[in-house]
Amino acid sequence: MADDKTPDPYAGKMAPKWLAEMRQGRGQRGGHKRPTGFYVNYQKFAAVHVARGSDVLVVSFDNLSAVNDPSLERGAWGDKFYAEKQWSSLGILAFSANWYRDDVLFDYLESLRDQGFFQRFQKVVFTGTSMGGYAACAFSGLAPGATVLAYSPQSTLKKDLVPWETRFNRGRKQDWSGRYSDAAALTGAAEKVYLCYDPYMQGDKAHADRFSGDNIIHLHSNYVGHKTVVFLRRAGILKQVTNMCVTGEMTAHIFNHLYRARRKLPWYYMALLDMAMRRGHMGLARRIIHRSAEASGNAHLPKALNRRLALFLESREKEKANDTAP
Repeated sequence: MADDKTPDPYAGKMAPKWLAEMRQGRGQRGGHKRPTGFYVNYQKFAAVHVARGSDVLVVSFDNLSAVNDPSLERGAWGDKFYAEKQWSSLGILAFSANWYRDDVLFDYLESLRDQGFFQRFQKVVFTGTSMGGYAACAFSGLAPGATVLAYSPQSTLKKDLVPWETRFNRGRKQDWSGRYSDAAALTGAAEKVYLCYDPYMQGDKAHADRFSGDNIIHLHSNYVGHKTVVFLRRAGILKQVTNMCVTGEMTAHIFNHLYRARRKLPWYYMALLDMAMRRGHMGLARRIIHRSAEASGNAHLPKALNRRLALFLESREKEKANDTAP
């Protein structure tokens, strides 16, 4: 019999939302049946499936920032929104920064395919960002005709294919031989592949350029670097972008129109200013500052941008002084 005085490490912890959703449902709820599903746990990953209907299944993959999250509340990437839409989900939770280079994972996902799991749904969507974006592209062939929504994805980290890639040290150290090593060669069976990235970020653009085919749709999230998802969320358009990609309505033209919401965000002007300063265009930098208040509706923004410019110029002068020092 357990000692009543032994502290319970799980006391007071919240259950993950997907588990509460399944356990607390009571038959018909809001016109929907109580969802069913499963959770399986492996050494380097887990898979959680919530079946909310057969119309849409979203297969999502964690990004690098979630790898070290030990919380019991941890759920699949983006599942809160999928639950709102009553889309079924299969979330792959990563416990290792291994870029999903795991034969156990390969075998598991292939077993789902062989059991006809993906065929239960009218539409299957693979999605993720960065490391998860690579996985979304690489595994999309498991459900031919699927849609892919990948934010700032890597096409591969195989050194002989992308010798110019010097980021993601832990990922580049993985074994990139064998199955699913080059996502750019694995998206041919997808109906549509939406690649959302900053074309002014050289590494991300180089990966996106490796994808080819009539099904590839480039969505340019300018001047935000590798934080595409974070920026779209702050701009208030991430849900709309996701929904339109899932329904297949999204085009590059529509995305560009939605992306105009960036003009209200200080982050956008900071990024524009940084780009101008890096390229030595001081006149452009000052025009950005001058126009920022009217364009953004934020009267305090020019002051913040001027501080940023002053710090940059101060830093550059220090570098010049160090270079000329005896």
